[in-house]
Amino acid sequence: MARTKLTNKIRLLLDDVESAKDARCQISGLTLIKILVEEDLERLKKERDKERAAYDKKTRIIKRALKQFLTALDKIYTKHEELGDSAVRERMFVAIHKSFIKPEKAYALPLRFGMFNEQADVLVHAAIQQFLSHPEVVAARKLLRSPEERLNAFQDEKVETSQETNFFEYFGYRKKPAA
Repeated sequence: MARTKLTNKIRLLLDDVESAKDARCQISGLTLIKILVEEDLERLKKERDKERAAYDKKTRIIKRALKQFLTALDKIYTKHEELGDSAVRERMFVAIHKSFIKPEKAYALPLRFGMFNEQADVLVHAAIQQFLSHPEVVAARKLLRSPEERLNAFQDEKVETSQETNFFEYFGYRKKPAA
């Protein structure tokens, strides 16, 4: 039954309940309304589940690449703890933001991320470059149509490394893409 037809039917039944002469007719009318509402709730839940499944399928696309990326960062962190410094985290996020979340055509990945030595910066640069060139991430740029969708895919809390770290450890959390 179409949504407006169902709403109109429920309104008519409510009018009938209101004008019913005895409790038996009122109970009967309310029971019918309850059945209609429960059926519509079931339909809406199925619709919502379908939408969630489609969204999960879209955001699932970079899970493997993200896990590999975070694992690479874990390895760097074991020797270079400055990777957790807020300035380094911010620079890495800007690189991800301008390359993946909200790509800028003229943006070039920086060579320095604020690490204590050049070798550490090279490792961070290589990890980010490998993530951005991963086939899943390349495909996600086209499949995930908005910066919000790409940010949500990147900020997938379910993706953890064997060290139980996720995106938050290295990038923090953003409610929405930067302007």
